[in-house]
Amino acid sequence: LEEAMASKYGNEVTLVADVKLSESLVNTKEITLNLNGHTITGTDNATGSYAVITNKGNLTINGKGAITLTATNNRGWNAYSSVISNTVGGKLTVNGGTIEHLGGTDMAYAIDNLTNGKGTYAETVINGGVVKSTYRAVRQFLNGIEAQNILTVNGGTSEHLGGTDMAYAIDNLTNGKGTYAETIINGGEIKSTYRPIRMFLNGVEADNILTV
Repeated sequence: LEEAMASKYGNEVTLVADVKLSESLVNTKEITLNLNGHTITGTDNATGSYAVITNKGNLTINGKGAITLTATNNRGWNAYSSVISNTVGGKLTVNGGTIEHLGGTDMAYAIDNLTNGKGTYAETVINGGVVKSTYRAVRQFLNGIEAQNILTVNGGTSEHLGGTDMAYAIDNLTNGKGTYAETIINGGEIKSTYRPIRMFLNGVEADNILTV
């Protein structure tokens, strides 16, 4: 898995065993990952931002299985902990499997659909599988001006676990001038013990759109 993501070429990767990662992975290419009934496990002992997989390319998750992250340090508001950070031009497509963030830390996400800089773009499409976290299952966050985030949910389950305030299954958040965040719900199940979806604008000339 590490070699596939480090390669300069795109790859189709099928797991044949469980994988325990000691370091986070970064994808900048087109990779289709078939979990094939196995589990990728990460442990987050960091005090700064951390992700099992940071996607800056085109990443597709297929098959049964799981990608899980357990965090040991509470970040507060100064950093994030995520299973998959989809950022800076990345496109993430989830067709199956379970993406799960474990642990009680704030700023914990199963999927973080994150722009970071002027004119940046991030897109996540959930067609199936289960996406869940003790804090927020999916965060849409625009960090920069003239940035754009799009989340499309066609199926599967997006779920917040627990009763913490400020915890949502989906958080659609703009943060900067001219930012645009759009969440499109065509199907699937959105579950939360607090609020299923939050729409929050923080910035001038910003737009949040929710289509159900």
